[in-house]
Amino acid sequence: MSDTPRARPWDAEQHASGFWRGYSTDDDKARINSHYDQSAEFFTTLTGGEWNVYSCNFWEQAETDTQSQERKLDLMAEMMQLRQGQRVLDVGCGWGGPLVYLSRRYGVSGIGITPAPRQVEYGKRRAARYGVPVEFRVSHWREFEDPQPFDAVYSDEVIVHFNDLHGYFEKARTLLKPGGVMLNKELHFTGQRHMALSRAMVFINKMVGETGNYRTLHEELATLDRAGFDLVRIEQMALTNYQRTLDGWLANMRGAESELTGLVGADEFRRIRTYLKLSRKSHGGRSMTLDLVLARIPD
Repeated sequence: MSDTPRARPWDAEQHASGFWRGYSTDDDKARINSHYDQSAEFFTTLTGGEWNVYSCNFWEQAETDTQSQERKLDLMAEMMQLRQGQRVLDVGCGWGGPLVYLSRRYGVSGIGITPAPRQVEYGKRRAARYGVPVEFRVSHWREFEDPQPFDAVYSDEVIVHFNDLHGYFEKARTLLKPGGVMLNKELHFTGQRHMALSRAMVFINKMVGETGNYRTLHEELATLDRAGFDLVRIEQMALTNYQRTLDGWLANMRGAESELTGLVGADEFRRIRTYLKLSRKSHGGRSMTLDLVLARIPD
């Protein structure tokens, strides 16, 4: 597999503006870490709740940050049909909350990977606090290896950072048992005509080190098929869930502005607040959907 994936020819305009850039693994890690490898306390305060999930939560029958985080994770667990004794891989594990929750609630073990050392450090402390059989490693997905296969591999709004999605799906296949499942939750454009970059999307992409690779759902499904997966199920979450999640994060920032500014500085505080406001606007309307896609390796 090439270490520097090629941008697709028809994406010349997006490539020039930051989308669809292929990077070496080391450069990719550095770019991702420019946003995610900051103060864990900043992000745990921003996201709130028990599990500190830095992605859209599910607010149906939920009133608090913790409840909405758990409702989303329960939906993912139900789709993957997690059960006692299974082994799972969390790609882009953040600060460890999702994997620790799934282990505690469903009796699974597993590994979480992220390029960000501060996230791994916090995840390890969380796992020790709850006494669950999970571990966290600093690793890019291209570099990750483990001798024991997994029953499930999942990501939660992470594959947007992967330029070489086909390479990632092929990698996941090597890590799964026969009949194992892969679940990815991600935003998708509703059509290629919406993929022209606005100033807001350029700013959003720069916030994550210009690693944005938003796709249509059609493209993701076609890539799954080329990688040898069988589609099992698609669930769509209403984007009102994202607006409520982002409203909560912005409220958390307002309520702890002095503390958070002290952790990352005034300039970064303002940049992240602008990023969240622009994300709320960009994730509304009819140009995007939020989808959970479950696929399986044939037995």
